Amino acid sequence: MKSKEIKRQEIQKHNPQLYQEVMDGKVKLQDAYNTVMMDLTKTSEYKGRGTRSKNMIGLSKEMDRIMKMYKPSLKELLDELKRLFPFTYKDKIK
Repeated sequence: MKSKEIKRQEIQKHNPQLYQEVMDGKVKLQDAYNTVMMDLTKTSEYKGRGTRSKNMIGLSKEMDRIMKMYKPSLKELLDELKRLFPFTYKDKIK
C-alpha cells in the first residue's frame, strides 16, 4: 500500500467525519492525518504539524523586502540569478 492510502485508512477508521472533509477537499490529507494521530497519541503536537507556511506574502512583497534590506545593485541581482540558474536562463541573461 502507498503512504497516502494508509493515511486515508487511518483517518477513515478513527474519524469518519474528518475523512469526509478530506475527500471533499476541505482539509488536506496530511493535516487530517496529523490531527488523528495527535488524538490517538494524546499529544499536543505531532511531527510535521506547522512545518508548512500557509501565509506566504508573495514575490512582489518579498522583493520589496529584499530591496529595502540589502539594497542590491542590478549587477548583484543578475549575478545571483546566474548563480541560482546557471543553465536555465543562459541565453537570456548576459
